[in-house]
Amino acid sequence: MKRRHLLSLATAATLAAAVPHAGLAETPILTVNDLGRDTTTLFSDADLAALPQQSFATATIWTEEIHTFSGPSLATILEAAGAGPARLRVYAINDYNVEFPTDQIRDNAPILANRIDGESFPVRRKGPLWLIFPFDQEPEYQSEEIFALSVWQVKRIDILPD
Repeated sequence: MKRRHLLSLATAATLAAAVPHAGLAETPILTVNDLGRDTTTLFSDADLAALPQQSFATATIWTEEIHTFSGPSLATILEAAGAGPARLRVYAINDYNVEFPTDQIRDNAPILANRIDGESFPVRRKGPLWLIFPFDQEPEYQSEEIFALSVWQVKRIDILPD
């Protein structure tokens, strides 16, 4: 029995080595569920990077200095998932979640930043995705409501049915 198991493992390893790795897709880092249409769209970091990008420098209440955040706008992500601006629920990896109102979705803000100062950033630094506003550009973005909508470590967005 043990010998047969080892032979199976050796055969599987040989077959795996023979399969080319060039076609492997990147791991999804964002899931967008359209609950009204019962569809799911998965985005890898490369998928997000291929979308039109927004960038801005801003201070935050969570960082000690001004940083440049870049990534696709939330509106662009919704469009890529086949949806327009809608009521959303945004989830972080620790299951923190907020209902995101439609009226806060603009063409250029917020963005789902996947780069800070041009670099990807790990979970320990609020990554790999941070839904963030250009706080320094508009006084309306400096409110408790907007701070609560600025979810870091985003993993999923649910598009809520009307």
